[in-house]
Amino acid sequence: MAFPVVFIIVAIVGIILQNQVFRRMEGEELRQTMVTIGLSVVIADLLLWTWGGQSYTIYSPDWLSGPMTLPIVSSIRDSGEVVYLRYPAVRMAILFAAIVIGIAMWLVLNKTKLGMLVRAGVDDREMLAASGVRIQYVFLAVFAFGAGLAGMAGIVGGTFQSLSPGEDTRFLLASLVVVIVGGMGSIPGAAIGALIIGLSEQLGLVYAPTYSVVFTFLIMAAVLAFRPQGLLGETR
Repeated sequence: MAFPVVFIIVAIVGIILQNQVFRRMEGEELRQTMVTIGLSVVIADLLLWTWGGQSYTIYSPDWLSGPMTLPIVSSIRDSGEVVYLRYPAVRMAILFAAIVIGIAMWLVLNKTKLGMLVRAGVDDREMLAASGVRIQYVFLAVFAFGAGLAGMAGIVGGTFQSLSPGEDTRFLLASLVVVIVGGMGSIPGAAIGALIIGLSEQLGLVYAPTYSVVFTFLIMAAVLAFRPQGLLGETR
């Protein structure tokens, strides 16, 4: 029941922020990003002041607890017995849900009338508004939906990461790097960026724990140097 409740609450917060803050900075992506980071710092300090710095752990549902066996061979014993890979069930559920949501969002943006309005509003807002479409309400609904998804992602993240001060900054920076690497406005680009950054972080933690964070920023710097719009971003 936490998913619909948090989705609605965070979506309402997103509507307020979009209507009162970000609407005044339309077309200024860098300014919006900096304001978002500033707001996150202020909100994090208010939460710290209200609930303190104690860490919390959210347990996954019983049907997702424990490992699950995947059809991937991890090793073969001397007796000839095949050992299959075992992986936490909750992480596989998160991966499956992310793929489903990503494909659904891509289909909506590229195959529906609503997606056509959103893309047209991004490309030429003035012309679409002149044709009689109240594009401000479309953008408000899109922002509310994105904020609601972010709230749901917070619940999901809490099941495998302890809730403690500083976790918000880590995820916010990772999200920013993913968007820069993948490309602004591209869902497939975001998916590829997330895969690249996630793999670099995990491989870095295994082979070079001290410099694991540096690898992600090196990847971002390389993308900015050779393809500033991102891997799948469009040049404007």
